Amino acid sequence: MKVRKESSRIVKPTYEGTPPTNISYTPLSVFDKVTYDNHMAVIYAYRPPTPPNAALELGLKKALSVYREWAGRLGKNEDGDLVILLNDKGVRFVEASAECTLNQAMPFKPSMSLLALHPSWKGVEELVQVQLTRFTCGSMVVGFTANHLVADGNATSNFLVAWGQACRGLEIYPIPFRNRGIFSPRDPPRFEFEHRGTEFTSEKIKKDYPSVDNTIMDDIVVHEVHFSFEFLAKLKAKASAMNGTNKSYSTFESLVAHL
Repeated sequence: MKVRKESSRIVKPTYEGTPPTNISYTPLSVFDKVTYDNHMAVIYAYRPPTPPNAALELGLKKALSVYREWAGRLGKNEDGDLVILLNDKGVRFVEASAECTLNQAMPFKPSMSLLALHPSWKGVEELVQVQLTRFTCGSMVVGFTANHLVADGNATSNFLVAWGQACRGLEIYPIPFRNRGIFSPRDPPRFEFEHRGTEFTSEKIKKDYPSVDNTIMDDIVVHEVHFSFEFLAKLKAKASAMNGTNKSYSTFESLVAHL
């Protein structure tokens, strides 16, 4: 699969009325601070018809006006703590094309070739990057990367839904929840459970607390499964026929229920 990058630019939020100030910031929660300071990547494939890149870019600008953190940058506040600067510097927006049909490229299997479907996540200052790759059959793949300090999987899903809503001219819902104060530690601190070797185990913790038992990690198993198009179609039809209404379950809903 040969992918050609055709353009790369910064897309910034667009606001209705007076833009907000660019001198504020959002602090990181205690959970943000212990997660990975790098980009997590995901790709979504869509069959035609698909909206033009201009419409997707406009929707992205509108979504960023609600999710301002995504268009910001990492920095430090007056106390030296790592924060998200709400400076609206924007996200990376890449347009690309593939010299094949989507059917020829799928099913997507873990390989180095998939790296061409989203921007590189190494050494970038943007907190979010988007790549739209068009295939000769009219299909489109959206490559999305986001810094894990900005959001977890649930927040990323909400943002992608908000992007779709903005592209359709709908009101963005739900609005992101920003009160990191709910994770503030108790004062004075009260430790009721042993967390050091259970939730976040680092090399430093292993060195300082050699008695921590990490045998539970041996129970983690990664299992890869491939479901054929025919199986998924039958599963979706069976699930939809069982609900007793006119609603048709999506492939994702049907597969998750099956698992």
